Amino acid sequence: MVKTAIITGGGTGIGKGIAIKMLDEGFDVAVTYNSSSAGADEVVEYAKSIGRKAVAIKANLSQVADVEYMFSEFLKSFDRLDVFVNNAGITKTAPFLETDEDMFNLMCDLDFKGSFFCVQGAAKIMRDRNIEGSIVVISSNNAIAHFANVSVYGPVKAALCKFAEHAAIELAKYKIRVNTISPGWTDTGASRLDAKEDTYYKIPLKKWTTPEEIADAVLYLSSDSAISITGVNLVIDNGALLLSDKAERYGL
Repeated sequence: MVKTAIITGGGTGIGKGIAIKMLDEGFDVAVTYNSSSAGADEVVEYAKSIGRKAVAIKANLSQVADVEYMFSEFLKSFDRLDVFVNNAGITKTAPFLETDEDMFNLMCDLDFKGSFFCVQGAAKIMRDRNIEGSIVVISSNNAIAHFANVSVYGPVKAALCKFAEHAAIELAKYKIRVNTISPGWTDTGASRLDAKEDTYYKIPLKKWTTPEEIADAVLYLSSDSAISITGVNLVIDNGALLLSDKAERYGL
């Protein structure tokens, strides 16, 4: 039996890294994308090159109709869903007093509403097929930290962690596990990111996380080794949340 997974936002960055790793570990996958079609196509081609199956599905997951479309397209190619990785999201920053309604709605609609209905849809497929599946929600260490200019992004990521806990308890009777991963600075190559070295003063381990490391965590949380883990938030940020003062105060 070949296990299958859906990775939303699988055409770039963390999502693409997770998709590639899962293919390498013997999964067949579906990746969703909204604008990153080239990256999603690369995942599909990579799957073919190693004898695995992958499909790319275009969907704007801020719209519930597109969430439903994603699952209907998935079920045309696969008859089971073992792992659902809720990764799609958008990052926008602005000072609190300059944050407008469009920015607020954009992040809430995709990062929270879209995530809610994606996880719900995945859980229904697992329940209906009696699959003891794994759902992993990608959040952010912004859910816990108090950085500037993320007065929408931070609370939305906190909402994802809280939501995953509620989903975990309600889905436990179906043996469906729900966990959250909260990365810090991650080397995705996105143009919005600062130079790595300019951020090291606030990262104790003086490095960024890689998409491959996040993928390893997804695989662990979805493995039999983690069969007793649900409702947990795993922070992967090289110790960034540990700092409450200037790094030199800690001898770093």
